[in-house]
Amino acid sequence: MAKSKKMAVSLSAALIGGLFAVISTVVGAVSILGAVVTYTVFPFRPMGIMGLPFIIPVINTGYNFWYQYVSEMSAGPSAFLYNVGVIVSGILAIPVFPCMLRLLRSTVIAKIGVVAGVVASIGMSMSSVYPLYVHSAEHGIFAMVFFVSIGISIVLLSYEMFRGKFFSKVNVALGVIFVGVDLSFLLIGNSVTEWSVFFMVVVWLAAAGIHMLIRRNVTEV
Repeated sequence: MAKSKKMAVSLSAALIGGLFAVISTVVGAVSILGAVVTYTVFPFRPMGIMGLPFIIPVINTGYNFWYQYVSEMSAGPSAFLYNVGVIVSGILAIPVFPCMLRLLRSTVIAKIGVVAGVVASIGMSMSSVYPLYVHSAEHGIFAMVFFVSIGISIVLLSYEMFRGKFFSKVNVALGVIFVGVDLSFLLIGNSVTEWSVFFMVVVWLAAAGIHMLIRRNVTEV
């Protein structure tokens, strides 16, 4: 039986991609969770009313994951921490995907997944350049670009991770879980499923980044 052909591993891609993946997820998670705390402790919060071109400050009863979406923190007391964190996190995530391509087989599926990942990263940043309530229409467009693109990216790249030998099957399993979570969000569309998507994106990207750093000295697979 002929042996399968081994693939050379780019050490720089593993190191750079891993570092940017970990830093991006840490910045994103810390800024968003920090924004939740800021939003909760402030005495007032913004409220948008359909048809009004401005937001109304109301008494803050705290942030509730059960009925408040992630993007609601892009306006009001948590706006600065949330928006800056999301913009920076999205920018930092951009180089991760091209680095992943150098660790996977250079197939059409992998390339589409990488392009979708870059588009998702840009959409994520732009959704906070145009925050909810202040630029609701633009925010909605870029948020949709993010959710659709990141879904395509994780599905395709997880498939290529399964077929390849560099990434762990843990990354693949997380990708499978993400598919279920993302479908739930697309079908149900409530705040709980949106938070679930956010959590799974962070975990999937962080796990991939950590694995890239751990295996950065592997020369071929």
